[in-house]
Amino acid sequence: MSNETGGGSWRDHRQPCEVRHEPGVPTEIVPMAAEFVSVSESSLVTREHFPHDEQLMADVLRCYKPHCRYLRRLAVDTEGLRVTGTGMFEIPESCYIDATGHLNAVEMNICYNQIMYQTFAVLVRHEVGQYFGTWTMDDYWERQLPDILITRFNSTFHRPIHPLRFHGEFTLSAVEERFRSDDRAPFTALDTTFRCWDDLGGQCAASVRLAIVSPRRRLEPVT
Repeated sequence: MSNETGGGSWRDHRQPCEVRHEPGVPTEIVPMAAEFVSVSESSLVTREHFPHDEQLMADVLRCYKPHCRYLRRLAVDTEGLRVTGTGMFEIPESCYIDATGHLNAVEMNICYNQIMYQTFAVLVRHEVGQYFGTWTMDDYWERQLPDILITRFNSTFHRPIHPLRFHGEFTLSAVEERFRSDDRAPFTALDTTFRCWDDLGGQCAASVRLAIVSPRRRLEPVT
């Protein structure tokens, strides 16, 4: 079965957009005029491997309640334009519902967030790539929650995954810098994928689009 979180409240990130939020309703990204600047291939990552960093992961997941920290290990590999984070998850008990016996869409989304946050933190820590390589760790801690937004999350579950222990792979395949045409305020569009599998043949996959907004363009109530 397929699942798309966010419904019609999110716009395609390939359209220029402005982030708006009104209390009590879902956040939306509203299309608007913009100019496009692509990050060149030569400016991105080279081939490198970064093993699991226990302390960094503890810091990254500190924003989650203890029983919601599903990611256990993660290694990151970079080659050309591609960044891949490969990890292991364990969900001994769901954080919001009685045991279903299989990984569900909500928990998959949480797992995606955690593997994405950790992968980006590794890139920042090791100054990898033109984009994340320009961030400091202080930048990352300040921007991790308010500035990194999911604009579309499409998931497909091929076979049930046992949640007690399973594997996951996050891939960052494209980064594109964009600018609003009226005030030149920047935001960054990212194309990512995520897949999970267990040792019994369970499988699911997702295509996820992100937007990283400038700190000065954070979500503001529409007046």
